[in-house]
Amino acid sequence: MAELPTPRVSPTRPFATTGVDYFGPVYVRTGYRQRAVKAYVSVFVCFSTKAVHLELVTDLSTTRFIQALRRFVSRRGRCASLYSDNGTNFVGAKNQMMELINRLKSKDHHDAIAKECAEDGMAWHFIPPGGPHFGGLWEAAVRSAKVHLLRVLGDTVVSYEDMTTLLTQVECCLNSRPLTQLSDDPEDLQPLTPGHFLVGSALQALSDEDYLQTSVGKLQDFAATQRRLQDFWKRWRAEYLVQLQARTKWWKPPVDVAVGSLVVIREDNVPPTRWKLGRIIDTHPGPDGVVRVVSLRTANGTSTRPVTRICILPIPVSTEAGPAEDEEDN
Repeated sequence: MAELPTPRVSPTRPFATTGVDYFGPVYVRTGYRQRAVKAYVSVFVCFSTKAVHLELVTDLSTTRFIQALRRFVSRRGRCASLYSDNGTNFVGAKNQMMELINRLKSKDHHDAIAKECAEDGMAWHFIPPGGPHFGGLWEAAVRSAKVHLLRVLGDTVVSYEDMTTLLTQVECCLNSRPLTQLSDDPEDLQPLTPGHFLVGSALQALSDEDYLQTSVGKLQDFAATQRRLQDFWKRWRAEYLVQLQARTKWWKPPVDVAVGSLVVIREDNVPPTRWKLGRIIDTHPGPDGVVRVVSLRTANGTSTRPVTRICILPIPVSTEAGPAEDEEDN
């Protein structure tokens, strides 16, 4: 495996370098008593922070993608570089944008407008045809949102507003995931999340009722949307914690469980974007020297948990040690 590309390990503002892809279809109703139409979700992933941005598009045409791109740039800022696969919609979008940029630069337009817009062109990069592993970063993000969201929705038809609300909240869930420790302070129980790069702190969803015990068919539109969000959160969170949990084969040395490590505590029935965190303050090794139980300091005091119920967050690696191996994480 090659080293990570330079944009993946260079400190930049969020979404300065972005990968984009699609998933779908989902079925939406654009108006009252309108028939259902296929729609798709455009996924934008930041190379440096792994933050995710989701946009709903009603078809795969070049025009709709450019509209989604404009909405994305309007809220997240203009990208210096944009990476994508070789889909025909992306190729067409690039050609159309280059034509627009050239037109804005032409002498036929007002000099002031040309001067203001001359530098607005983004560097567009395509991965090699037949090499989807070159886009592992955004493919992982697509999988995180796609698998569970499509399972939750199925063939259900929802309104355009409900789908937009659901996607925005799913985006919040994905950007609330813990990436690593924020500091080495034993009293600090906050992890670093993609939300820190976007808003300066961890993203928090608004409080809501627990709808998981109620059938979707018995709920009104908004409550049904929140029920689907909670279902997505339950599925995706469990999968993400399993990936964080280090598991080794029996013939390999056990994972080092060190005092002071920041961990995510695996708990059931946790509301969306809420992560129960703790610091290891003591370890309790067995007769063979392997640590299977730890004592934790949490926001509510101290507690004891088996190591099978905790997920140790990775420790940041100094850039002087060189880029780490590429991982297709969520």
